[in-house]
Amino acid sequence: MTGSPESMLPAQATESLETLAAWCEQEGIETVVPGTADTNGAWIGKRVPLGDFLRMARGHGIPYCDVLFAITRDGMENVYAPEGVSTYFPTHRNGYPDIFFRPDVSSARLLSWHERTVAVNGIYHLPDGSEVPITPRRVLTKVRERLRGLGYEPYAATEFEFYVSDGTPEELRASDWRLRPLSTRAYTYQVFRSSLDQEFLSRWQKHLQNAGIAVEALNPETGPGQYELNARYTDALRCADDSFLYKNGIKEMAAMEGRTASFMAIPRSDWAGSSCHIHQSIRSADTGEPVMMAQGGPGGHPELSEVGRHYVAGVLATLRDFAAIYWPTVNSYRRAKPYSWAATTVSWGVDNRSTALRVVGEDAGSLRLENRMPGADVNPYLAIAATLAGGAYGIERRLEPPAPYQGDAYADPSLEPLPKSLDEAVDILERSDLVRELLGEDFIVHYVTTLRTELAQWHAHVSDWEVGLYFESA
Repeated sequence: MTGSPESMLPAQATESLETLAAWCEQEGIETVVPGTADTNGAWIGKRVPLGDFLRMARGHGIPYCDVLFAITRDGMENVYAPEGVSTYFPTHRNGYPDIFFRPDVSSARLLSWHERTVAVNGIYHLPDGSEVPITPRRVLTKVRERLRGLGYEPYAATEFEFYVSDGTPEELRASDWRLRPLSTRAYTYQVFRSSLDQEFLSRWQKHLQNAGIAVEALNPETGPGQYELNARYTDALRCADDSFLYKNGIKEMAAMEGRTASFMAIPRSDWAGSSCHIHQSIRSADTGEPVMMAQGGPGGHPELSEVGRHYVAGVLATLRDFAAIYWPTVNSYRRAKPYSWAATTVSWGVDNRSTALRVVGEDAGSLRLENRMPGADVNPYLAIAATLAGGAYGIERRLEPPAPYQGDAYADPSLEPLPKSLDEAVDILERSDLVRELLGEDFIVHYVTTLRTELAQWHAHVSDWEVGLYFESA
């Protein structure tokens, strides 16, 4: 399964296209996978011989049909542009022309679970050279530019949970998704369970390390066969690239070994949900110093600085607007229930895991905001972009948060609830002028249309539960 080399790219190899070319030729790299996330977070790319990749990268870029942004999640239908739409939207009306992927060489990663292969992330461009505005990685870079314009550099880390089942995706599909989790019960944080799975967990972790992803912790979670992966804190774009790569990489490695890794929000109603908690903070763009803690704040629970309060207030104020990004599937909303470790209310607190937002940290360097709303089914570029955009909005408007919530946020009916369904969340998103201003009209029109197409599929589906209940009794 693996080929040489088996160590991450040195920093100097990613300084330019020419340094990358030299390193690849020296190390015997044969294949490059240029590509990035589609709207749903799937890894879209091609396997290209090194020489052809270099030739195209030195020119206009690697061509892709723009229909890649107009296909439903299951690949069975097209997402059609609304009549009269004036924003960018791939459409049959102009024959789905090519767009061109331009690599960000600094993002190059070694994929040691494949033979002599490197992946390079980037952004799609139109023939005139402008960026495709609905590229999720581009949405994030624009939000990062907004924060930089305010004088701050965003940093982040993700905690993804996922289930591992025996059987490849094809085998499980053929069995009508009779899941076979690695364990028959939960082993929350128990070393015993991770020791039994160590043979493949260590291999996966080594491959991710070779890809430049620093895995700080990997432990069993609250569901049968469920694990959590914590990646090291880094700048926000690098965090999104890491999260995108390890989410898709773990799926690949599992399937190649006869297993399925699932980042579905909640595969069964009696299992724990899988989250993607996003830890975030901002630092001075000039000095690199953290800015979210007030000077002289107490050591046990440091106080937020003025800009820290504005940032938290902005993320809090936009939780409902961005719900369809944090919870992007019909299944996402089944995870959001009381005492499930998932958010249910618009709330924040200090080291309080019943609230949607949790401020945690012991000093200026570690003080951060944890957004506990997103599920593991998110597109990491969009989820990180949304939470950072909320923070930027709070800074720009100098918003002040309410007092931090103390106690059980699940049990307080006075707190504003988060949306209960994808239908409700999409309606809120579509009506939000604020979201359009923060993420762009092109993206919102395309994203809303994509989700409404998936909702139409769901509303038309007749479930086994309906047949079992109504076939005889109705």
